[in-house]
Amino acid sequence: MTWSRKLLMSLIVLIISFSAGFAHGIPSGGEYPPVFTRQLGEWYDSWGFNRNDYGGADGFLPNVAYESVGTDRELAYELGEWFRSNYVQKTDRAEAILAYVQRWTDYGYDSDNVRMEGEPQEEWAWNADEMAHMFDEATLSVAIGDCEDMAFLCSTIYLAADFDVVLVSPPEHVAIMIWLPEYDNANYYWDIPYDGRRHGWIWVEATGEKNPLGWTPPDFADGEWEVYFIGFSEFNVELSPPYPQEGDDVTIAASIVSARGTVNQALMNYSIGNIEQVMTMVADDSVFEAVIPGQPDGTKVKCVVSAVDSLGFSREYTLEYVVGRNFELPPYFLEAAIVFLVIVIISVLFGRSRS
Repeated sequence: MTWSRKLLMSLIVLIISFSAGFAHGIPSGGEYPPVFTRQLGEWYDSWGFNRNDYGGADGFLPNVAYESVGTDRELAYELGEWFRSNYVQKTDRAEAILAYVQRWTDYGYDSDNVRMEGEPQEEWAWNADEMAHMFDEATLSVAIGDCEDMAFLCSTIYLAADFDVVLVSPPEHVAIMIWLPEYDNANYYWDIPYDGRRHGWIWVEATGEKNPLGWTPPDFADGEWEVYFIGFSEFNVELSPPYPQEGDDVTIAASIVSARGTVNQALMNYSIGNIEQVMTMVADDSVFEAVIPGQPDGTKVKCVVSAVDSLGFSREYTLEYVVGRNFELPPYFLEAAIVFLVIVIISVLFGRSRS
């Protein structure tokens, strides 16, 4: 990173320090500091989740991530809304959020920093609002937490800032990924099962202040980790027939599943030239359908499917087709063909140079 870019990022963090910490109120748990109860030697929060254990139906992963979004949103969500309002470009917004979290959090072990009734806690999870209330920009105090605490804080801020977010959990670690295929500086672009958008998820690692956006740590580059969706766990859209011909009615079928809530409504907006039509999709369990009437050969149709769930999460998917097109190149076909052609040319030239 050049000195000018470092100066710019420092100014961004300084500006945020004096302007983003505006929200004050009652945390989503009902009061601050939060109240916990002890059951069979372990501590449970106001939602009934075990803050000492990550696994199981009442464990903190991914349950605690949902305590500061949806109807329970509060301080951390407001921070994300601030970033959404003040950064027009999503790539700049994504970098600024990570810089902000890295500035106001420090990594620390639970056993060194969390005590309940005087006893150190070997394992503990804070939710996003609890972390957000811990740092104080006026006194330059930072929040101390470990990987899941920072992941929960990041997940809420990024969600409120209009990013699709998933929690990822390699062995003994928690981080998040955001959908940002247009970002140029990631070392990996991930494809998540059931997402339907192929590669474009990038890693967000807040546990180190120098970790850049989009950097997947080498230890986790094998992809062998659990994925927990925040918002929608499935959003796949297909058209039938897949290559419409003249006069074919086209059925748009969307398989949409909310990770924690229920899908209230799905809409399809399709446009042909300057003509637009909005239709409410008919639901059959988790599959929503709508039909686009048959069109003349050569007609280009653009379709946007959008959905909102009971927790207030929204998402959309865009597809296009041209009536009469009877084939589609496989993904990355042109890139592969170019690479193959270059290899052939190099092989020929190398063969001539040896003869």
